Amino acid sequence: MLGSLFGKETVVGIDIGSSCIKAVQIEPTAHGWELVNAAVMPTRPEAIKEGVIFNVADVAADIKTMLKNAGIKANGAICAISGPQVIVRQVQFPKMSEAILRKSVKYEASKHISSSMEDSVVEFQILGDVPDSNMMNVMLVAAPRDVVFSRVSALEAAGLEPLVVDVEAFSIIRSFIEFNATDEYLDSTVALIDMGASHTDVNIVSCGEFALTRNIPIAGNSFTNAVKSLTGSLFEEAEIMKLQMTANQSLDEIDIEDPNSRCWRVVQPLLDELIREIRRSVNYYQSQFPEGSSDSHVSKVILTGGSARMRGIDTYMSNKLTIKVEIADIFKQSAINVERIPKEFLSEHGPILAVGTGLALKELMVESKRKVA
Repeated sequence: MLGSLFGKETVVGIDIGSSCIKAVQIEPTAHGWELVNAAVMPTRPEAIKEGVIFNVADVAADIKTMLKNAGIKANGAICAISGPQVIVRQVQFPKMSEAILRKSVKYEASKHISSSMEDSVVEFQILGDVPDSNMMNVMLVAAPRDVVFSRVSALEAAGLEPLVVDVEAFSIIRSFIEFNATDEYLDSTVALIDMGASHTDVNIVSCGEFALTRNIPIAGNSFTNAVKSLTGSLFEEAEIMKLQMTANQSLDEIDIEDPNSRCWRVVQPLLDELIREIRRSVNYYQSQFPEGSSDSHVSKVILTGGSARMRGIDTYMSNKLTIKVEIADIFKQSAINVERIPKEFLSEHGPILAVGTGLALKELMVESKRKVA
């Protein structure tokens, strides 16, 4: 979203997370879209803090190595930003042309966003006029300059042309809903919960359209650090223990009184607090509608991100929220052909590929619109 396109490129989606870096390459075919390659590698410890890449050179080197080892050849890349400092808000402005709004967007944005405009990158998309008024709906995005440009610098240092810096929420919606092979989510409201390493994003989508996003500072690292404190182990060892916690019993079946479930005893309070925050987000969304409105009903919660790999987390959360919860399988009902990718790779990494897939699809959507035009 924050950027422009520079001619014909071979493009890869690069999702630079604080836990791991993901790359996804998708190409158009005569019959639609095809996932031609994907790769995942760990992010170096302390390389990213509060969304800012502090160790640009090492992250760039890791991106180059990952692409080379996976056989991904690209000269352009699209990345994304997220986190509590990235503000996404739908607001109303007086009707004006895009050119005029472009000149005054920081002034207009300052009325709705408390962060410093001088230290922020601000972008927008005009969504359409407000009926029976002289106002228009605008999607406004603001992010700290160092969050945006540290990613741009990392891509450039890796030898890639940064084409676009997107918002992770939009990328997930693109990969999971816009490229779904069915119309399942075009007449319902769902909550897409991305459980990353440093934070969890709650994105509510109604009839295929972005409706709300909220950031919660409880996520995978919160669980891992709790296990680390309990066991006195290294972070990497605690991460393995966290995922092994559900190896024999799924999350919803673990007995907290069992002496073998001590990791679960420290993770459960944090997970329950995260679920309470998700419920508050859903309740807030529903409060925007008249009581009994069909638009307010959230029919399903869909989990993405690394912590979604804890076995049984979908059933556990569903019982707590009293809403159907499922692990995202973006390629299950997708318009994207995945026959070239080993099933074992997709099974292991599927929940963490949603953002990268949405990034890889962004340029393809632009190209499709150009051809139609």
